[in-house]
Amino acid sequence: MLNTNEKYVFGRDKQESKRLDAQHDLLFKVTENTLIHPKIPKDTIVSVADIATGTGLGSIWLKDTSEMLDKVDGHRCYYHGFDISAAQFPEDSETIAFSVHDITQPFPEEHWNRYDLVHVRLLVAAIEESEYRSAVCNIHQILKPGGYLQWEEIDEDTYISKDNPVFWEVRRCFDASFKAEKKCFQASAKIFEECMGAGYQEVERLTYSSDWDSKLRLETEGRFVAIFETLYASLLLRSGEVNSELAARRRTEELIKQYKSLCEVGNSPPVKLMRVIAQKQII
Repeated sequence: MLNTNEKYVFGRDKQESKRLDAQHDLLFKVTENTLIHPKIPKDTIVSVADIATGTGLGSIWLKDTSEMLDKVDGHRCYYHGFDISAAQFPEDSETIAFSVHDITQPFPEEHWNRYDLVHVRLLVAAIEESEYRSAVCNIHQILKPGGYLQWEEIDEDTYISKDNPVFWEVRRCFDASFKAEKKCFQASAKIFEECMGAGYQEVERLTYSSDWDSKLRLETEGRFVAIFETLYASLLLRSGEVNSELAARRRTEELIKQYKSLCEVGNSPPVKLMRVIAQKQII
């Protein structure tokens, strides 16, 4: 069933967890196999927070990051996953702690000045434009002095195409729906702006694209189909453009059919991931 009421647009079932896992694998490749931006010194990291962690171990970022960092000088780090819902948390984890928390609200005091790295990914469809400022400030509060924020989004920049009408339609739908729900389709630009305003230093907004490796084309096409099946269909229904889930599914099926036809003749746009990195001031 499509999600039309909850603030979080996507679902929280097993199928959605599998989609997130597959998406993580692709985004790792899109960023040229970098879980953490090379500018962030890994050998000084001893505590990591993942916000909007979703499936926790299932979403893989915390798991993969822990496996990578724990090999650095043989030391073990502290890992904590936060999400607005516990629905997708693993049943048990010996290496990662989990808490229910809304990024737009201040974190409990025990987390202040605690983390060397805070990671956030894909909240473009979850929080309102007015909430980015509080989110960025709340993260600033839990970072240690000198700690880093790494926030990644698939936003408007991904759906800019000169000659793919499917992307024109998806961009139109996303932009209209997000505006109606007071969300921001230019999420990465907004995050950059708020980081600058909140006093972070060394703020950068970077663009990664799957077209750096031609082998990613088929995987990229599959991920777009998965996004269309979930987000596009849901937003059609949430915005009132269609009046039933069946109508949303039919519109989506037509869109995917057109998209696959374009891909078959070589019109296959890359997926672009925007990454904002910023450092809390060193006192």
